[in-house]
Amino acid sequence: MSCLFLPFFVTMVHNITIRGAMMESVLISVSGRVQGVGFRWTTARLANRMGITGWIKNEADGSVTVRAEAEKADLTAFIKALRHSPTPYASIRDVQITSKSVEDFKKFVITD
Repeated sequence: MSCLFLPFFVTMVHNITIRGAMMESVLISVSGRVQGVGFRWTTARLANRMGITGWIKNEADGSVTVRAEAEKADLTAFIKALRHSPTPYASIRDVQITSKSVEDFKKFVITD
């Protein structure tokens, strides 16, 4: 009797998406006019709408650092949006991206 259910079981297991299996994580440094213009707030709002987890914070040198985790396609779209700035008041000069190990953040937050 188990032989009758084996093909169905194998098909079902093959289609299961395991959380974290395709996740990617990056550290993004954004420079330009990105502090005092709502960049962190609008980036956090964008990240939450796109299902991105991680954090964003201001740096002493005037740049902003973003740690972001998501599936590759979502992360690529998020980075593209950052390059064009989620707020019209910012001016992006440079975006540097470094791959990191996935930490499985639960949400996206603004930090100090």
